[in-house]
Amino acid sequence: MAVELEMLYREIKPNYDVRLCTASCFQKTISWLHMVEDVEFVPLLHGDELVFSSGLKYTSEEWLRKLVDILNDAHAGGLIVSLREGKTFSREILDYCNAIKFPLFSSSWDTPYVDIMHIFSVILLQNEQREINLTAALKNAIYYPQSEELYQSHFESHGFFRDMKYRVIILSCHTYDTENGNERMEQIEKALRFAMKNGIMYEEKGRLTILVAGYRTKDVYREFQQLCRQDSNIYVGIGTVVNRMRDIYISYEKAYMAYQLTKTAIPKNLLDYEGLGVYKILADVKEPEIYPAFVQETLGELLKYDRENGTEYIKILEAYFENECNIINTAAALYCHKNTLAYKLNKIKDILRYDILSNENRTKIMLSFYIRKIEGETKD
Repeated sequence: MAVELEMLYREIKPNYDVRLCTASCFQKTISWLHMVEDVEFVPLLHGDELVFSSGLKYTSEEWLRKLVDILNDAHAGGLIVSLREGKTFSREILDYCNAIKFPLFSSSWDTPYVDIMHIFSVILLQNEQREINLTAALKNAIYYPQSEELYQSHFESHGFFRDMKYRVIILSCHTYDTENGNERMEQIEKALRFAMKNGIMYEEKGRLTILVAGYRTKDVYREFQQLCRQDSNIYVGIGTVVNRMRDIYISYEKAYMAYQLTKTAIPKNLLDYEGLGVYKILADVKEPEIYPAFVQETLGELLKYDRENGTEYIKILEAYFENECNIINTAAALYCHKNTLAYKLNKIKDILRYDILSNENRTKIMLSFYIRKIEGETKD
């Protein structure tokens, strides 16, 4: 549960002689603190630590450059070096740190590191407890929405109020799963925590569940659209906006529905529930067991014929409907002559034993294809 380095710096800036020497904190977040006097101790770091150095070994620019390089490779969050009176960092060092976006701070020789580390530790621990409480509250709001006593007080004590506009987003990137975790997911979570400060997020079963409050629809969509454009292995489902805390579970259900469709029916890695069209109706049905019976009634004879004869009439019929029942366009899509296609379509009509172009039957056929996509049935 990390805290923005910029916020930690603001906390001590008025009272301690610590100065940010690089252009900014580069959106770094800090998970803990560590004293490092020599590069040999850097392997002890886990990443995202703010590193303190007494400066006793800072006798050359080469030493500092080497320390910065190794800390950066270890994903440290920044470095504070105590400098003797009159000593400053060289322009070359500062330019280098700015180039690699590594925060570098100086402190006076008598700056009490113990006091600063104590202040930072308290902030980090308080933030960790805050995140634990908010994560538990969010899970309760999703799974036990009627029991408001399980989440309302935690939300409101941290600025999430009863009548705010809430939205849930679900994200995954399983391509990057390894035995040691998912480093890509960790990077995404860090970036989102910085970009969407008024939010709560937690990872479970390889999925990141995100609750945001008060953000405009276009801003939320733009943030996740950029992520998904940069990486096609990221899958995102965006839920509806709800206007009450007790309705957060509804947004979660819609987000999960959209997320599931990215992996089955709709070949996109970002889906907003509001843009699902007919899939909203199909996915909202509370008795999905009616689907197989409906598909069997509509397309069962054709599916059976394909299985028994090794044909692919079901794919031909689907292509025909995807091309607005236009023989010329369908023939082009299937790379066959229009007369050959006309013959196969007549064969399909004979197998199904009904007019595939009547309004009622066209609707039933299209719905059946939508259902098959939802269920991910690529083979029969």
